Amino acid sequence: MAAADPNSHSALVDRHARHLLLWTGPLVLLFGRSAFAVAAQGMVAAIYAMHGSTSAWKDAEAWLPVYGTLIDAGCLALLWRLTRHEGIRLFDLIGFDRNRLGRDVLLGLALIPPCLLFIFGGVAASSLLVYGSIGSPQFGQPLPFVAALYAVLVWPIVWGFTEQMTYNGYLVPRIQVLSGSTGISIAVVAFAWSFQHVVMPLTFDPDFMLHRFLSSIPNTVFMIAVYLRMRRLLPLAIAHWLMDGASALFSF
Repeated sequence: MAAADPNSHSALVDRHARHLLLWTGPLVLLFGRSAFAVAAQGMVAAIYAMHGSTSAWKDAEAWLPVYGTLIDAGCLALLWRLTRHEGIRLFDLIGFDRNRLGRDVLLGLALIPPCLLFIFGGVAASSLLVYGSIGSPQFGQPLPFVAALYAVLVWPIVWGFTEQMTYNGYLVPRIQVLSGSTGISIAVVAFAWSFQHVVMPLTFDPDFMLHRFLSSIPNTVFMIAVYLRMRRLLPLAIAHWLMDGASALFSF
């Protein structure tokens, strides 16, 4: 039953009434992932700088699929603390149901085509708006073999699950309860979720940063709408993981 789910709407309403769910957590986490991204890129840039690089920040850009796990670690640590304050487990954000595992895997696969449609459609529309053509610049250089292998096999699964837990599993349902509005929840989280792409990596190129933000909006809104419709995170996390893995594979 829905009431048995610690992350269900009714459970969140109950914790809000008992002052276990406050605005503090969502406000901290809303742009927390973006802050972790800048900090992690800064760490890699510092390593380059110590080795004499004159373009350390730019050199760090390509390592996003590797230092991205540091971003995830920060988010998971923060999510663990916030969920513990509510009296639930971090794992409860996923809402795993063994009886639905097969259907969730199939649903995750089925979500890939519409997600890709929104992703490529967003990229094309944003490129046309910002650059006046469909094509847009790319960032980074090829990674060493071991790092590239990590980016294909390890990074996508951690990234896909953590990102979905952050925005859909934690932020969307809580802001929905705290604000009393589904529309506000969608708008606020979609903005923050799209904004993270501005700093992943942070290039200081205004056109590219605007392009990254605008191109991300269609798919983030779609994924939030899907989550609110079915209130199950696993299919979205699976789709996210497989798409990121394919993206990393084809980029090397």
